[in-house]
Amino acid sequence: MTTTKRICLFDEIRGFAVILMIIYHTLFSMTFIFDNETVYPLMMKIMPYEPIISIIFITICGIVCSFSRNNRKRGIKIFTMAIIITIVTYFFMPELTIWFGILHFLGIALILYSFIEKPMDNISFRYGAFVSLLLFVLLFNVPQRYIGILPYPYLRIPDGLYQYYWLSFFGFPSTEFTSGDYFPIIPHIFLFSFGVFAGKIIKEKKLPDFVYQKHILPLDFIGRHALIIYLVHQPVIVGILYGISLSGM
Repeated sequence: MTTTKRICLFDEIRGFAVILMIIYHTLFSMTFIFDNETVYPLMMKIMPYEPIISIIFITICGIVCSFSRNNRKRGIKIFTMAIIITIVTYFFMPELTIWFGILHFLGIALILYSFIEKPMDNISFRYGAFVSLLLFVLLFNVPQRYIGILPYPYLRIPDGLYQYYWLSFFGFPSTEFTSGDYFPIIPHIFLFSFGVFAGKIIKEKKLPDFVYQKHILPLDFIGRHALIIYLVHQPVIVGILYGISLSGM
């Protein structure tokens, strides 16, 4: 096993999430792009669990902020790639154009955090993590126009907030807004901030040695290259499925 100062366990968890993402997007493409009716029941069963993948990505991204030397540079890089994805999907899959997906969100979150990093250091890390996680849970359904978790009492949000297209990016999607991948600022900014505070707690206390060790090399490799894999995996999936459809398999 190789021991480094890098928290390899996070790379492996992220690598596992990447594999889950590839499986999910393969089934999604088979169902909604290639109209494979045999896959549809399975897709419907696993769709409610898809947020687990994004929760892993966003949380780890927030955690890593405490160990990064230049979050603004990372944010600009990720947001630039997100814009490229928007352009590509607009021209090649207009019905599934990604206007504000997970990379758009992560880019914006990193850039915003780079401006408020020092003020956040003055907040109790444990208190900040608790409040952030609580807000994420309570506001998770803001895009669905209510606050709270069903079946518990909840608060309906006025429809007026959902009439403006530009507010869709903040978590108040208008009826005209559509996006092939959608991760608005609310509620995900609070999951990101939870990761940030969790990262600060981790940084101030040394973790057990096994956290810094590589255990499953393929997962570690995939986790380290998650961004590039994210960028290329969907075109590769669609290309392979298209080839299979042409061959009549």
